[in-house]
Amino acid sequence: MPNGRAHDIITITTTPVVGFVTYQLTKDIKTTGIILSLFLFSSFMFNGDLDTNSRPYNRWWLLKMIWIPYQLMFNHRSIFTHGLIIGTIIRVLYVGIIPFIYFLFKGNLQIITSIGLSMWLIIFIGLELGSAIHTISDKIF
Repeated sequence: MPNGRAHDIITITTTPVVGFVTYQLTKDIKTTGIILSLFLFSSFMFNGDLDTNSRPYNRWWLLKMIWIPYQLMFNHRSIFTHGLIIGTIIRVLYVGIIPFIYFLFKGNLQIITSIGLSMWLIIFIGLELGSAIHTISDKIF
């Protein structure tokens, strides 16, 4: 299993490939930029290792305390933290519940729904690619 530094090197090495393939598939620089940005964010700060005292966890600096309940809820390398697709869904739901409740009580869910399904899908793909590169490298190395 790669250590934190190795995961970072894998992310940096695969970033041009993700950017190239994304652009070839979409032919859209904006979509490519969004996916690539979220790939990097997910790889460095939003991957399955948030369930331990890890580099991604410590990169949240003062906000890392929001991940303590997550660490208590899930075992390290469980399907809920390192599972392809499910791990990303769990983390998105975990951090997304706070703004959702806020906008719900403010009576303004339109902010969330106005983003549109295609943009939510693009966001999820970027986050999942970053998480997937982490999980796959854990299984390969």
